[in-house]
Amino acid sequence: MSTPSILSAIQKLRALLTREEKLKWLGIFGFALTTSLLEVVTASVIVVFAQVLNAPETGLKYLRKMGFASDLSPGHVVFYIAIIVGAVYLIKNLIAAAEVFFQNFSIQKMNYHFKNKLLHRYARSDYGFYLTRNSSFGIAVVGGDTEMMFSSGMISIASILSEGVIFLALIGMIIYMNPSLALTIFAIGGVVSVGVVKVVLPRFYRFGQKLQETALYSGQNLMQFFHAFKEIILLGKRESFIEAYQVHARKKAGIQAIQTSLNALPRMVIEILFVGLFVTTIAYLCLDQEAPSQMIGILGGYLYAGFRLMPGLNRIINQLNVFKSVIPSIERVHQEYTVLAAKENYVSVSDFQFNQHIEIKDLSFKYLNTEHDALSHVSLQIKKGECIGIVGETGSGKSTLVDLILGLLKPYQGSILVDGQYPVHSYQWHQKIGYVPQSIYLTDDTIEKNIAFGEKDIDLNRLNLAIDAAQLRKFIDTLSEGVMTIVGERGIRLSGGERQRIAIARALYRSPEVLIFDEATSALDNDTEARLMETINAVSKDRTVIMIAHRLTTLKDCNRIVVMDKGCVRNVTDYNSLQNKVRKHA
Repeated sequence: MSTPSILSAIQKLRALLTREEKLKWLGIFGFALTTSLLEVVTASVIVVFAQVLNAPETGLKYLRKMGFASDLSPGHVVFYIAIIVGAVYLIKNLIAAAEVFFQNFSIQKMNYHFKNKLLHRYARSDYGFYLTRNSSFGIAVVGGDTEMMFSSGMISIASILSEGVIFLALIGMIIYMNPSLALTIFAIGGVVSVGVVKVVLPRFYRFGQKLQETALYSGQNLMQFFHAFKEIILLGKRESFIEAYQVHARKKAGIQAIQTSLNALPRMVIEILFVGLFVTTIAYLCLDQEAPSQMIGILGGYLYAGFRLMPGLNRIINQLNVFKSVIPSIERVHQEYTVLAAKENYVSVSDFQFNQHIEIKDLSFKYLNTEHDALSHVSLQIKKGECIGIVGETGSGKSTLVDLILGLLKPYQGSILVDGQYPVHSYQWHQKIGYVPQSIYLTDDTIEKNIAFGEKDIDLNRLNLAIDAAQLRKFIDTLSEGVMTIVGERGIRLSGGERQRIAIARALYRSPEVLIFDEATSALDNDTEARLMETINAVSKDRTVIMIAHRLTTLKDCNRIVVMDKGCVRNVTDYNSLQNKVRKHA
């Protein structure tokens, strides 16, 4: 089975970079070129040093060119040449260290900026897009695949580039010193390269695919284990959930063991090749009738080149293997960035106003990857300042209608306009809405941070007004740390009523013109719901209110009640008429 080429993966990586980031890669290449030239200089200096050790007088001609006196003793010649070798080697390694830091800081900065760009694309994408996927997938893409793409993939490319340029430079030096010997080395290296490309690299791509899959499913199982911990304990399902995680974790461990073992093989093969080539070089030079004294300088250069090439070649092969295993992550990130989350779903309307009504006109909607309409030909007008209730059986389209009014979903037919001209899928409409869902999401942070939700500079005046309006003051005053009390993950340390009041305070903190309650009291007992409804009715004055409820009594203060059935508006009535109708059918 053919696998995607390294070149095609690099092209996808390049497409994800900005112009400035592409210029950074020119800097990385410039560093690699500089380091490779210094490696050649270092190898040449070592050849000269080996010759000088054997015949110190040969070093005088080099020192004379550098301005040294011509009457130096053999000891001084060796001393000065040794100092020059040390200085060259030190400079070479200092620049090599700077190259490593430049590479890593540049690539990690690209990583940071790209994750921000990807999250912004997700944030602008269609809400319906999220409803078709498991949340662990997005987490895997941002936290797993993107991290792999940069920290492993791009670092690998940078290492291959750096080591590759050095490899070519040193091979060029060997060709210059002895072309026929270089051809022998190329022939052996070519055989090894073909084996790596045809046999080893495709396996690492498939390893990468399997690791990507096992990481996704093991992460998903972990999320389920911790999120459903209470139910797992009560139902005695510990082992089944742990086993579900272990299946994928075991596969991942096995693949990583094979991958790590295969990574060690090239080093062993290269060491054998190096020793064999070194022996071959000596035999070749001897057969070429080179005297041992003449061979020392050349062998010194070969030894340095070999000791430098051997680990370098090993790193190149290992980094090729790593990059090949990262290609599935590159493909997934490229797909996410360029296709799935590329569409802009919200607009900015600078002069947005809400003075008259919200008009829903011949609205039809279906969810992604479904055939049946969730809403069909819905028409409704909601006047400003009006309180509208929405009732219906499960699956009748109540929450879908609210999500469309919120501008989170877009219909395939019909429209929702504010004052006859402003679209609801706009940022300005969202700023006018206070939304209280049935299942409120609380972060593992303070009450204050959960009410202000994502706001860095908290307005204490608005915070206190929201707390008082949501009737949270009495509860907060009983807490030793007040609004700085940590609520726990998803608000686990609070009661249902307290969580919902925080949700109401969060909605009110924005000083909204419209309040939308999506079955905000359905999870509460009757007494708690009654107290919370008093709060809701109090904060709803002078605001437009849309309220979904599962209990009819919750809607007794509504001006009108919309009855939904199978995605259609069956009736628009009032509380008394609907209650009488329910009694007749009881």
